[in-house]
Amino acid sequence: MQVRYLDRVDAPEIDYRAELPPHRQIAAWLLRRIESGQLAAGQPVPSEKDLMDLFGVARTTVSRSIAYLRDQAVIKTVPGRGSYVAKRES
Repeated sequence: MQVRYLDRVDAPEIDYRAELPPHRQIAAWLLRRIESGQLAAGQPVPSEKDLMDLFGVARTTVSRSIAYLRDQAVIKTVPGRGSYVAKRES
């Protein structure tokens, strides 16, 4: 049995009273994994379904977090294939 990436992580609970909205909390969690090297350039980002299950949020919340990171050029989405960590410009 293969151990998936998300089976090995501890995701924080979404704090609905926090100043940061839920989609930004998820984006920040993903960004920390990218900056720490746990998710490297070219590596796939967890699927929307996996993130929904991990955080217990709606698909729109996860979609907004992915869109936010895409707007920041942190990830790249390939239609029909998923989202991947973008290569950093030197």
